[in-house]
Amino acid sequence: MVKIRNQHEENEQIVELEKKINSLERLLKIETYRLKEAIGAWRRKIEGRGLRKDSIREGFNAERGTHYKVFVLDLPGDLEIEFVLDIIKNEMLENLYPFTFRKVDFSRRYKGWLMEVERTLNKEMQLETDFLMKYYSQN
Repeated sequence: MVKIRNQHEENEQIVELEKKINSLERLLKIETYRLKEAIGAWRRKIEGRGLRKDSIREGFNAERGTHYKVFVLDLPGDLEIEFVLDIIKNEMLENLYPFTFRKVDFSRRYKGWLMEVERTLNKEMQLETDFLMKYYSQN
């Protein structure tokens, strides 16, 4: 009876260990994939890819009161968004002062990541208020 109980406990321990091994193998595969992506991104960066100097679009958003620029990032399109954000934060934003990060999207048209940055520009562009005030004050 004691041998059966010990054998049953050993079988339970074996099952638990197999579950832990499977879990660790999954984590190892995920981490290996993440590291391959990171290595590829850094290799491409060393080869001269990164932020293209000229913005593809620039303008003023009256609703937000911001001057914005859109850049095409010379990063691979298959790079995970987490790595794109890390590269933007750690490598690109400091060179774009006084602009701050607004958003990043992948564009099929440009076959790459588009980063939008903005800076506050206190310029009132709403003519309706001034026009209406003048109109009603004259009538």
